[in-house]
Amino acid sequence: MFTHRSPLASKKNEDAVGVFCWENDEILLAVADGVGGMPGGEAAARRVIEVLAQSPVEPQDDPVGSLLTQVNQSMLADDSTGATTISALRIGGHQLTSHHAGDSASLVIGKRGKIKLQTSCHSPVGIALASGQLTERQALFHSKRHLLSNMVGDTGLWVERSASIALSASDTVVVASDGLWDNLFLSEVIELARKDPLETVAGQLVDLARQRMATPATPDPAKPDDLSFILYRMHTIEDSKGP
Repeated sequence: MFTHRSPLASKKNEDAVGVFCWENDEILLAVADGVGGMPGGEAAARRVIEVLAQSPVEPQDDPVGSLLTQVNQSMLADDSTGATTISALRIGGHQLTSHHAGDSASLVIGKRGKIKLQTSCHSPVGIALASGQLTERQALFHSKRHLLSNMVGDTGLWVERSASIALSASDTVVVASDGLWDNLFLSEVIELARKDPLETVAGQLVDLARQRMATPATPDPAKPDDLSFILYRMHTIEDSKGP
């Protein structure tokens, strides 16, 4: 798990992350990114993560979705709180289900690099990329990539829930804010994450993302931003802590 504010900004880190053990040996991995340009982004991200820390008391078909709906309603009633994106993965046994809103995103890949799950960003550019109207490079360099069409703290919130997928011991799970996805190509994330020890993977992702943020005048994507991610493999959670 890694989280740190943008290296080129003096503001506070508006990302928040959490790894929680729920009831029935379930695990929840969550990354929230407070929406910039709005007051209260940091508080919104932290508030969502704090709510997701608590496993629902009563059995529910969609506990993550229910919690996000509840916190969205409470945030709308509180003018002091802004908005945030969220990507949350619920893992129970060998099954994984994704829930997300906004442009924090998740990726599940096999040891050989096969993509088992990839969430699409809820933004005009993300939708155009998912539908094939934009290439990955065009999307990464798009002037309106920062615009969102879905977030917690908005009256139009909707939580996208994936189908449950089978998770094997060699699969790697990446949950991250856009500080990662806006600075690396998908192929780079896959190649770095798929097989090395998670501590090594975390260091490589941080180093490359920060290098890109610091050198915008290159052919590579570069967007200074808060950077947060969680890496997971079955039965193994290894942490990389920011300075």
